[in-house]
Amino acid sequence: MTKKHYLKRTEDYLQHHLIPFWEKRIEEKIYGGFQTNYGFDGNPTEITEKSLLAQCRSIFTIAHVLRSGFMWKDAHGILKRGITFLFEHYRDNEYDGYYWIIDQKGTPSDENKVIYGHSFLIYALSEYALLTGDKQCRDEAVRIFDLLQEKAADPIYGGYYEHFDRQFNLTKVRDDNKTFKSMDVHMHLMEAFTTLYELTGDSRHRTALEEMVSLIFSKMIDNNFGTGISMFTSDWQPIPNVELGTVWGADRFDDRGKSTDITSYGHNIECVWLYLHAQDILGRLRKESLQKVLPTIEHTFHNGVDWNYGGLFVEGERNGPVTEDTKEFWQQAEGLVGFLDAYLLIEDEKYFNAFANIHDFIFTKMINWDLGEWYALLDRKGNVLWDYMGTSWKTNYHTVRGMCETVKRLRLTVTGNE
Repeated sequence: MTKKHYLKRTEDYLQHHLIPFWEKRIEEKIYGGFQTNYGFDGNPTEITEKSLLAQCRSIFTIAHVLRSGFMWKDAHGILKRGITFLFEHYRDNEYDGYYWIIDQKGTPSDENKVIYGHSFLIYALSEYALLTGDKQCRDEAVRIFDLLQEKAADPIYGGYYEHFDRQFNLTKVRDDNKTFKSMDVHMHLMEAFTTLYELTGDSRHRTALEEMVSLIFSKMIDNNFGTGISMFTSDWQPIPNVELGTVWGADRFDDRGKSTDITSYGHNIECVWLYLHAQDILGRLRKESLQKVLPTIEHTFHNGVDWNYGGLFVEGERNGPVTEDTKEFWQQAEGLVGFLDAYLLIEDEKYFNAFANIHDFIFTKMINWDLGEWYALLDRKGNVLWDYMGTSWKTNYHTVRGMCETVKRLRLTVTGNE
């Protein structure tokens, strides 16, 4: 299949299949806000909670679709109503910050302040303000940035603590009672700060972004292999990655956690393209970053891509074999974008081949064509393991954003090569 065919295939799917799935379902019209809990048949599940993460990711995604040049029916009305719901029901007017989870009607059910959610709050409000020029959202994005500097930033070792109670007292959510920092949260703070700086041009936001980039590559990436390390103590000593009750996942390992040698292929390749985008916004040439990202690209290419059955594996050892050969939806989306960036940066056809491998796997195995969204998890050969279409964690963010960013890069490959 030519690059033009991949472009047409992706554009058609995004506009006529994926976006329509969420156009029909995203807005919860009885009580307000967004609903992302949908079963294998596309119907609402019995779970009706509304997480801060799902609300913010939905705002970001719809705004990003419009900024990417695609259509979403009544997008501006949906966004305005969603933002009103967000401010009215999630914002804690007594202790500041935003609640983590509310029920269907808007009553808080988890009042904790989770920085993962606040990173997407900045990301969403900044994206919306870039789309519309909305001053209220711009001001709130800046205010939440300042709040994180006051409440969550670690002035001694750098980075950010991640879990707090309602009053912003630091909490310990691991079974081993350790305070931790994670690559996942800091990577999402990088994307949030990138979009915030794109919006404001403020030197404080530029400095925070530069510091985040430096921290990720100096503390969270094993430079010997270009692979990410998942979790750390507050002073950046690697610790086992354990499943937390406040993040998406399904306890596929025991309570002792995963070895610090385990790395996520999806996070690694996602980090590459988010970092390169950050360099764009900082006004730096991508070629200057080649040596920084090449080890990660190469490790993912040689270890993460399944050249037999297609797609991107979940994870493996930093200097060893694949340890989990299933295929999660979000890692496939990030792999598409990351390998297209690698192809555009390095101009080696093998990286486009990696993109094509993942793309073909998605379009033949992962998409539920009757509905338009992706299955959550497949086995190595592409058999469906988790068939639901959405949860508070499996939202529209990875799939829709992945398709938007794929189209942008495919257009560049077609312009430059065909």
